[in-house]
Amino acid sequence: MSLFRKAGEKFEETKRSVMGGGGAEYRCESCTESVSEPSEHCPHCGEDAVVAVE
Repeated sequence: MSLFRKAGEKFEETKRSVMGGGGAEYRCESCTESVSEPSEHCPHCGEDAVVAVE
């Protein structure tokens, strides 16, 4: 993943948390990356390990 893409994702994640992004958050248990919506497979690593974060 490119440096700018990763920085952009971190910015969006921070912006959503500050602005009260609403809705559930998801995270891949394999690579620990944030995932913006429920998915069968992680868009970052491809593993079947996306779970809702409470």
